Amino acid sequence: MYISELSISNFRNFEETTIRFNEGINTIIGHNNAGKSNLLKALSLVFNTEMNKKLSVEDFSADINTDIYFELKEDGSLNKRFPPKVKISSYITQSTGEHAYNELVPHDNNTIYEWRIQTSPNYIAQLTYEFFLPDGKETQDYKENILRLIKENKTSREDYWKLIKQKFIHKYISRIYGGNPKHKNKAKSDDLRKFDYQFLNAIRDVESELFTGKNTLLKDVLKYFLDHKIEIDQKISTSDKEKEKDKLHDEFLSESADLINKLKSRIDTDPILKYSKDVGASMGGIPGFDGSIDEIDMFSSLRLMVEKELNIKLPATHNGLGYNNLLYISILLAKMQMNRSNYVSQDDQKVFPMLIIEEPEAHLHPSMQFKFLKFLRDNLKANKEVRQCFITTHSTHITSAVELDEIICINQDFNNNINIAYPGKVFDTTNIEDQKSKAYVKRFLDATKSDMLFANRVILVEGIAEQLLMNSLAKYINKDLEDYHIAVININGRYFNHFLKLFDYDDTDDFKSNAINRKIACITDADPTRKDLSKKNSKFKKCYPFELNIDTGNYEYSKYSSILENLSTKYENHENISIFSLKNGKGKTFEYELAINNSKNKLLLTESISNKKELEDIIDSITNNEKLTDIKKIIKNKRIRDSISLVKWDDDEKINALFAARYLQSIENSSGKGEHSLILDLNLRENLSAAKPIDFIVPSYLKEAIGFICE
Repeated sequence: MYISELSISNFRNFEETTIRFNEGINTIIGHNNAGKSNLLKALSLVFNTEMNKKLSVEDFSADINTDIYFELKEDGSLNKRFPPKVKISSYITQSTGEHAYNELVPHDNNTIYEWRIQTSPNYIAQLTYEFFLPDGKETQDYKENILRLIKENKTSREDYWKLIKQKFIHKYISRIYGGNPKHKNKAKSDDLRKFDYQFLNAIRDVESELFTGKNTLLKDVLKYFLDHKIEIDQKISTSDKEKEKDKLHDEFLSESADLINKLKSRIDTDPILKYSKDVGASMGGIPGFDGSIDEIDMFSSLRLMVEKELNIKLPATHNGLGYNNLLYISILLAKMQMNRSNYVSQDDQKVFPMLIIEEPEAHLHPSMQFKFLKFLRDNLKANKEVRQCFITTHSTHITSAVELDEIICINQDFNNNINIAYPGKVFDTTNIEDQKSKAYVKRFLDATKSDMLFANRVILVEGIAEQLLMNSLAKYINKDLEDYHIAVININGRYFNHFLKLFDYDDTDDFKSNAINRKIACITDADPTRKDLSKKNSKFKKCYPFELNIDTGNYEYSKYSSILENLSTKYENHENISIFSLKNGKGKTFEYELAINNSKNKLLLTESISNKKELEDIIDSITNNEKLTDIKKIIKNKRIRDSISLVKWDDDEKINALFAARYLQSIENSSGKGEHSLILDLNLRENLSAAKPIDFIVPSYLKEAIGFICE
C-alpha cells in the first residue's frame, strides 16, 4: 500500500488543495513560501502519532472568506452555524502492477481494513484529520458571539479572527476518522501507530541527538542489534539461539561483577563513613557501595567513533554536518528496521515506515545528494525499512538526480492560487511524440536546466549567448530579472517543444492539467533559409535576410524556420506561453540583431572576436556617415558584398546589415560564443555603471519578451 493522495482544506496556505503522491520517492519542490513545509505538516497531522494535534488561529488559511460567517438567513439566524475547520484527508491505496512487491499481506490489509472506502478492484482507505469546534454549548456560544458582532457592526476579517482567538480556539478539538468522515468513526490509536512517521527537519542538531549511548535512539538501536548475529544465523534453532544469548549474558554479568569488586576494593570508604557518623546520617543505616552492570548499562559509556586513515579514531562529533546527518539517517533506518521486527511487541510493530526529509541539501554537497537518493531508492525496493519517502528541496541537483515522475511542484499561478504540478505526468506515453519529449527532458534536465522548475517565471533561449546576456539587456530597459525571480534557461538548440510541454497548462486536459502553470517566454532566432533548386535532394540551408528572394529562379526561400513557424502557430493564443522572434523577413540570430541595432557601438567588440580590426573600421565608417560603396570595400567576404547589392533595401539598412553579417561571422569564427558573451556581458555591465554610459539599443523582439515576462 502507499499514501496516494492528500486533500487539504483551510490549512495554512492551502485553502482547497489536493496533492497526488507516488509510490516510493516523492520529491516536493517549489520556491520559498510555496507550501512545502506546510504540506509535510499536514501529512504529520494525520500520520505522526507522537505530535500534538492542536492548532492555532494562525494555522487557518488566510484565504478563508470570513464574510460568509456573518451572513444571515431570512429568519435572522446564521447562514453558517459552525466556524471554519481544518480538514486533511489522506487516501491509502493498494499497490499493484510493478509496485505489487510493496504490498505486505496480511499486515497492510489488516491495518487499513476498517478505513476502506473501496474494496474492489483494489482497496482504497481514507484517514481524515479534523480540527473543529464541537457541536453543543461551544457552538451555541459561538453563534451568540457572532450575532453580537453583527449587531455591533464589527464584521471585518480582523474582528472575526480576534473572536476565534480570544474565546474559541482553545475549545477546538482534533479527531482522526477512519473511512468516510461523514460516519465519524474514530480511527483506533493502535492502528494509527502502525505508521512509523520519521521526520528529519532542515535545521537539526544531530550531534546532541545521537553520538553517545545515553541517547535513546542510539541505545534502542544498540539493544536491538545486541547478539544480532546469533539472531539471524539460520543454522541455529530458535531454542539454541536463546540459550546462546543467555549464556553470553551470564558471562557478561560475571565478568562485570569482577570489575565492580575491583573498583570497590580501590575505594577508601573510611572517610565517607566518618563523615556520615559526624552528621548523624548513619542512624538511618551504615552506607556502603554495591552494584552490578549489564550490557544495557554499558551502552551509556559507548561513543560513536569514526576511524580515519592510519587507524586514527576520532569522535563522530569531529565529522562535518553532512556526514553526521548521513550517519544519523543510517541509524534512524536501523531503528525503523527494529520497529518492524519481532524484537518489539506485536502491538508496537510498525507496518508502514515513512521517511520525511526536509531540505537534505542543507548539509550535503551535490555528489552526496546524488548518492543519498540512490541509496534511498535501493532501500525502498530491497529492504523496505522505508515504504514511502517524502523529500522537500530547493536543490536543482536533487531534482536532476530523481526521476521526472517523482517530482511534485508547488507554485502559485497568476492569481496567487496554489498550483500542484506533476512534470512527469504531462506526457501521454501512448503517443510517440510525447515519448520522445519525455525521454529528451529526462536526459537533459540537468542541475542547470532544473532551475526552470523552481523559478517564478522562465525565459527559454537557444544558446549560451542569450543566457549570459539577457540579465544585462533587461537592465538597459530598466527591468531586473532577479526582482521577478526569472530564470533564463539555455536549452542548447531549438528543442523548445520538448520543454514547453512542462508548462502547457490546460485544466480541461488529462495530461496538460499536470503542467506547471507559469509564465514562459521563448526567444528564438528567425534563421532564414534557402534551398538550391538546381541540386537533387537539396536541403534548406541558413542564409542572410538580405539574401531572401534575390534569386527565385535558382532558390526556394523561407524567411524564418519551420520550428519558429510551428511554435508561433501552436502557442499563438496561449495564456502563459509566448514566442518571441523577428518575423519581418529581416531577422536572423540573436547576435545579428544586437549588431544591426548597434552598428556604431564598439561595446560589441571583444578581444576574443576574430576580424576585430575589420569590424572597427566598419563602425568608424558608419559613424563618419561614409557611403555604402566605400563601406562595401572594407567587407572581406564576397558572398556578403554580392548579395547586399541585389536586395531592394535602402542604403542605411544595407550598411547595418553588412556590419551585422560580418559581426556574426566573426563570432562564429572566434574561440567561442561563450567566451565572447562573457566579455560582452562585462562590457555592458561596466558601461551601465559608468558616469556617462554609452547608449545601447535592445532589439525590439527582446524588449517585448522582457516586457511580457516582467508583467
